[in-house]
Amino acid sequence: MAASPKQVSQVTEVSPGRASDKMEETATKSSNFQATTATAVASTEREEEHHDLSRLKRMKTNFGDRPECFKNTFQEISFVFQATVATATTSFLMGVGMIITVPVSQDLGMTQGEIAWISASTSLVAGAFQLALGQLADLLGRKPMFIAGMATFSAFALLVAFSQNPFWMLVVCGILGGCSAMVVPPAIGVLGAAYTTPSKRKNMAFSAFSAGNPLGFVFGIVLCGIATQLSSWRAAFIMLCIIWAVFTVHAIWAVPSVESFDRAPLKQRLGRLKEFDYVGTILTIFGTGMFTAGLTLGPEDGWAKAHVIALIIVGVALLVIFVVWEKFFPTPLMPLHIWKDRNFSLIIGVVILGMMSFTASSFWTAFFLQEIKQFTTLMVAVHLLPMAIAGLLWNIIAGRILHSVNNTAIMIFGSVCYLAASLLFSFIRPDTSYWAMMFPALILNVAGADFQFNVANMYVMQSLPKHQQSLAGGIFNMVIRLSNTAIMGISTAVFSSVEMTAEGMADPMIKFTRTFQVSVALSAVGLLLAVFIRLGTQGNHPEEEERQEVEKEDKNHSENSTVAVESTRDSELEEKKA
Repeated sequence: MAASPKQVSQVTEVSPGRASDKMEETATKSSNFQATTATAVASTEREEEHHDLSRLKRMKTNFGDRPECFKNTFQEISFVFQATVATATTSFLMGVGMIITVPVSQDLGMTQGEIAWISASTSLVAGAFQLALGQLADLLGRKPMFIAGMATFSAFALLVAFSQNPFWMLVVCGILGGCSAMVVPPAIGVLGAAYTTPSKRKNMAFSAFSAGNPLGFVFGIVLCGIATQLSSWRAAFIMLCIIWAVFTVHAIWAVPSVESFDRAPLKQRLGRLKEFDYVGTILTIFGTGMFTAGLTLGPEDGWAKAHVIALIIVGVALLVIFVVWEKFFPTPLMPLHIWKDRNFSLIIGVVILGMMSFTASSFWTAFFLQEIKQFTTLMVAVHLLPMAIAGLLWNIIAGRILHSVNNTAIMIFGSVCYLAASLLFSFIRPDTSYWAMMFPALILNVAGADFQFNVANMYVMQSLPKHQQSLAGGIFNMVIRLSNTAIMGISTAVFSSVEMTAEGMADPMIKFTRTFQVSVALSAVGLLLAVFIRLGTQGNHPEEEERQEVEKEDKNHSENSTVAVESTRDSELEEKKA
């Protein structure tokens, strides 16, 4: 049936209206879509910008701000280098004493026992005075003591170079040990007081500082070995004098005044000496001195000699009395409460065992190269050079992982490195390839030292308050120095006893193998203790959790913006289909 003209007219009139409405509705939806999309995009851009800024802020916060005591970053780096040199001073001397044994014995006519005292005297005096000097640094001033220690070390190193007889040399070497003890506690005190907030910056500073002990020993061998080869053993000490004189002048600017007291006149500060533990000082000096002297004399004079037994027994007795005294004195040299911390005691024990293994294996390796391989001092230095290079690399790695890797795992890894290195050393024969055994052993040995010292230094410094940071460093370095002296006595006793047997006379290598096996035993015990340490990570910034929350919120905002844009696009597609 055909439509009437009137119906057609109505349809014609209605259709344009509906089309217009449809177009308006489509335009409105399109406009809304564009507005929603623009809003979502703008929001996303703002969030991305905010995220970038937050990320930069977090990166800066995570790395840490420069401590206020440093005027600029160059001064900060300079001081950290000075602190590293300070902690390397005593071990540097030990390396020197080891590399010059042959030329100095020929020049001054020293016996084997007198040669052993070159290194023993420095470690003995340094260990005996560490606690007392640590407390004095906190009471009277860290910077003045640091500068005085560097200056006197330089002066007495020059005196050693002009030694005319063994007695002169050994006495001045002992004084050098006291000078080296003067620089370590104030360096640690300033470092601990300056870097109060955990951060990656603090980790890097402490990792550099921790490298001082193992690397000082290696660089002492390398640098003084070169000087001795090119000139004489006296040139090695003249070189020490010049280097430490430069460091003394540099320290006047580089070391900041970070003290445990408010600025006051010297007379007023001297009044604080009333708090000094004089009785504890006397007990530690004589106790540690007699004990380590007995350990040093034992291998040469015989362990059954009356004076050796008396020195060890009286030394131990004085140290026991010292512990009892510290329990009652109000401002003790060594606060006993820190030993109640299970982790503190275990960490110190593991580090001591590891360092004893490191010192013994390094010393007898160098002696093996001189006596069995008949290398010159320069060739010994070249063969031990990988320890120095690897030590620097391992130390950088250690400083970068303290805040992210479980520190118990790091301590265990360090003990495994010590054990593996000692085992490799124990299998070395005169005809063994250097690259097959000794080279990897040197790399692993210094790895153990670097990793464990990084963890230990961080934990020890956190165990005592800010005003006792130098004392904390004194405690740690005292046990290290005394353990070095003890292991030299023990390993020398093993070396001498095996040397006099029929087996030792028939095979000159067997005495070295037995000393390396001592290192194996020490590192194995250290590994057994390390598994009982319970540590997380160290050096995390206190705002770590807050940063993680911010990152979570940023992620949620980003996901919400993406959902909004996708929802709007779906609406547009549906409209087009309709």
